[in-house]
This record gives sequence, C-alpha cells and structure tokens, in this order.
Amino acid sequence: MEEQIKAAKETRSWSGLSCKILASIGVIGTLIYAFEFNSKDMNNRFYIGIIATSLSTSVSLGALGSIAESSKKNKALTELLVESTNSASQLPLSKEIEYSDLNEDN
Repeated sequence: MEEQIKAAKETRSWSGLSCKILASIGVIGTLIYAFEFNSKDMNNRFYIGIIATSLSTSVSLGALGSIAESSKKNKALTELLVESTNSASQLPLSKEIEYSDLNEDN
C-alpha cells in the first residue's frame, strides 16, 4: 500500500510539465529582452508594457502547469482511496456478531 501511495504522489502531468517549461523560457526570454532594451534609448513606456505583459503571461502559464500537476496527483490519490475503501468493505467478517440481551433474565 505504501508503494502505491508513493507512486500516486510521484505522478507527473506532461501538460503541466510543458506549461512550466514554457513559462520558464518565457520568463528568461523576457528578462533578456528587458536588459537588452534597457540600455537603448527608446520609448520606455511601450517596452515596459511589453515586459509586464510577457512576465504576467509566463507566470500565469506556470501557475496553470502547477494546477494541472496538482490535479493529476489528487486524482491518483483519490482513486487509491476509493479502491482501498471498496476493498476494505468487501472483506468477509471473521466472526458473526451475536446479539445477547443482558436484560433477558429480568
């Protein structure tokens, strides 16, 4: 059972991983872009808007990747919980429960 729990916790979402990779590339690219155009004398408001938009988009994509990965792990752990609950409810009773009324003698 511990091995199944460990395997469920280690599940990966490929779409979540790709979102995180693309977000990292976006943040690094934005930082390179920001430092490159910071040294030039250009319209700063326009480039600051581009940089802010790019960073917010990259961070949002990274958050989406984290949500996808967390959802996949949650799904695997929930399936394991349901499976273990179902198998526990199907266990045969080892001893029949006998009802004894202690007040029958009175």
